[in-house]
Amino acid sequence: VENNEAGTLENLTGTFVLNSEDGPREEIGMIPLNLLPSGAALPLMAYFQPPLPAQYTASVTVDFVLPVMPDDDRYLDAEISEQFIEISEDGRVADVSGVVSLPTDGGDAEYVWVNATALDAEGRVVAVRRWEADGEVGSGESVDFILALYSLGDSIDWVDVLVEAQRLVAPSDEP
Repeated sequence: VENNEAGTLENLTGTFVLNSEDGPREEIGMIPLNLLPSGAALPLMAYFQPPLPAQYTASVTVDFVLPVMPDDDRYLDAEISEQFIEISEDGRVADVSGVVSLPTDGGDAEYVWVNATALDAEGRVVAVRRWEADGEVGSGESVDFILALYSLGDSIDWVDVLVEAQRLVAPSDEP
């Protein structure tokens, strides 16, 4: 799903339908991050419990999305630096690494996620993986990440990497 809107979108979900002679099967799918920045794309994913019919057609409809308001401060402006992507000679594996840094004035992060999406030469998604930092990450801190993507289809041609960090909110003393 590509965000062609001017602002960031949140909580994007969709309904996948597999139609076969046995009738339709539906599953709700979601993107691997909460946010989809303007101009970015993430795969919409769903899992269908086996067995799958031998012959089917598939369709998907985006059915829920929220705009993120400009003054929303729930997420931090995390940045990736020292990013390194190495695709194996046969295109079956991509190793991705880098450093995620949080701003010094933004507060601590409850979580930091890095999503890597591998695409083939035709722009089709062939692998997706999300890395998660171990616990909270402090304001101004940096954390290294490393992950491997394994193609489930054609050879990996390129990898798109996005980061998300949600601000840690202190618990309220009020009932």
